[in-house]
Amino acid sequence: MKRLSALLALLLILTSCGNAAPASTSSSTNEPASSLTKLERLEPDVQDASSSSLPDMPAPDEPPVTAVGAIDLPESVFTSNAGYSVEVLTPAQYDAFLDYHRGGYRGFLTCDVFKLGQGGKLAIANAKGKLITDFLFTGDDSGWYEIGGIVPLKKDGKDGAITATDGKEAVPFRYDNIWPIKDSKLIQATTGDKTEILDQTGKTVFTLERGDDIYALGGKTLVILQDGMLKLYNLKDLSPITNFSCEELMIASKPENRYEDIRLAVNTSGQWGLCALDGKFIADPMYDEIGYFSGEYTDFTKNGKKGVLRLDGKVAVKPEWDDLIVYPNSVSVCKDGKWGAITDIDSGKVAIEPMYDFIAMYSKDGNASFERNGKYGILDREGNEIIPAKYDNMVSNVDVNLDKGYYLMEGDNGPFSGVIGGGKVILPNDNYIVPGRDGEQYNLVMTPREKWGYIDRTGKFVIDAKFDNADAFIKDRNVALVEKDGKISLIDRKGNSVLDTVFSDVIAYNPDTMVCAMEYTNAQGQVKTCLAKINIPA
Repeated sequence: MKRLSALLALLLILTSCGNAAPASTSSSTNEPASSLTKLERLEPDVQDASSSSLPDMPAPDEPPVTAVGAIDLPESVFTSNAGYSVEVLTPAQYDAFLDYHRGGYRGFLTCDVFKLGQGGKLAIANAKGKLITDFLFTGDDSGWYEIGGIVPLKKDGKDGAITATDGKEAVPFRYDNIWPIKDSKLIQATTGDKTEILDQTGKTVFTLERGDDIYALGGKTLVILQDGMLKLYNLKDLSPITNFSCEELMIASKPENRYEDIRLAVNTSGQWGLCALDGKFIADPMYDEIGYFSGEYTDFTKNGKKGVLRLDGKVAVKPEWDDLIVYPNSVSVCKDGKWGAITDIDSGKVAIEPMYDFIAMYSKDGNASFERNGKYGILDREGNEIIPAKYDNMVSNVDVNLDKGYYLMEGDNGPFSGVIGGGKVILPNDNYIVPGRDGEQYNLVMTPREKWGYIDRTGKFVIDAKFDNADAFIKDRNVALVEKDGKISLIDRKGNSVLDTVFSDVIAYNPDTMVCAMEYTNAQGQVKTCLAKINIPA
């Protein structure tokens, strides 16, 4: 359980960083085939709605015609004494539901487009709230976001796509399945067992079969594994770079905005090596296994023992360990069932001899959780016990958005946790804590009463847990969406409401335009959705 908890913590850190590489675990967990048995598809982080095309996007000029089945909104849909307002863009006449990552730490979802239902069909509105299609589409599997500027949809039983700004057809609706390929302008289109890779004009540039793999990496290189051959192409003009025999492929390192540090782990003749996107080997195929990179390091296995490789292919830690876990700032190493740590990875030297039941990841401030005899404490990089092993649950200050000297303590049940500091429990470990990101000072908390509030970086409540639903403060706006007593409001950083609305839910909103799909429930219990824009004073 302790090792699983450490790995899950590392995975959370890495997946919170956009296109960072998958979490590196010991090479015994290396599963390259599972990552590449199908074409890579973008699973967008819906918190990152793109604003690059917003200035050229058409805005609504007048509300759509009121349809049969619409329900009347009150004459006034909001109250505010702080200059905030709500502009209703459409009648309350749509059915709308978005189940992707609903609830939990997502709170109220963000989106790039709005999918509005009527009569069993969907119409699409762009990020500014303008309906850009008629009610032509069915299905909603792809979420409410654009991918590479287009929106995959289904019409008359066939898949195609439209542009996210103006609704023009981007991919004809004649395929069983289509999906944009991540980091490229190419599109996967499948009919039966035939898969075509299309450019943005709809021209077929590659034909693939079941089991073939394709990746677009760094916006510059196309990688295809087909018929036992690895083929690399220049993504700009699809000119070939190189090709060579390859049995298996894994994208071992894919750091954001660092094209030169992308690494392919390739299996040739039963041995794994590392190569860059020019096809040149950085580490020759000589390893039994190679894992995913965690930062600039990854694990490898040779002759049954485990070590650590650097991005440049050089061995940082010799293969002499029974097991190990690579973290961005440290390596936990295991021999004869006991765990120690290497805190200066390039030196390869053990800083803490294997004597503990487990040592987790070292944080940036130089501390790590450790276990001894079923109890947990905190070590510094020299092995001093900052907090003795006295807690029944793991404590950590990794990726917790807490001040120095404050730690997260795992709960007994699932994702629940608490905060300790100064030798005392500040927040019991039966709360659900969502760490603030990108410099955010507040952490979102759901208490055992299932009410949401906000704590600071010392675990102290700065906004009481009194909301039925809540979300993180919107970046650069200093307001947050909350739900209380069945109504949606905006609050400031003191927890005071600056905007109260008549709406019962926010299905999704675009944080750049602040256009929202607002759900309204009338006195008779009828529920419909409209589009509305929240105006925030300068």
